[in-house]
Amino acid sequence: MNNTEIKTRLTAGVAVIYPGPYLNQLRGEKIEDKCQEFLNQGFRSIVVNFAETELINSIGISILLGVIEAVNNAKGVLMLSNLSVSNRELFEVLGLMSHIAVADTEEAALNRLASKAEMAAR
Repeated sequence: MNNTEIKTRLTAGVAVIYPGPYLNQLRGEKIEDKCQEFLNQGFRSIVVNFAETELINSIGISILLGVIEAVNNAKGVLMLSNLSVSNRELFEVLGLMSHIAVADTEEAALNRLASKAEMAAR
């Protein structure tokens, strides 16, 4: 895997994206492309797992805002998981926490999305 490749996985109707160690312009654009690809395929639940992400630059944040908007426009749900303390604080300072759901772990995010889907089916 090269250093700009974005890992993903699909599970139970949810697309999970792993940004990698540094969310910059190049990686952000690849994440944006992956999200759009998943939305075009009909996925409406997307989790971005930041477990390996140590640093997010301003362009990465800007692109993430576009991802949030794209998912919201598609009537989808974007959840972030595994945020480090510093990344969580960054999102809080920038006011992003009111626009996205956050779970401590990927498993918790998937469980919350499954519960939402179950309730919507009722």
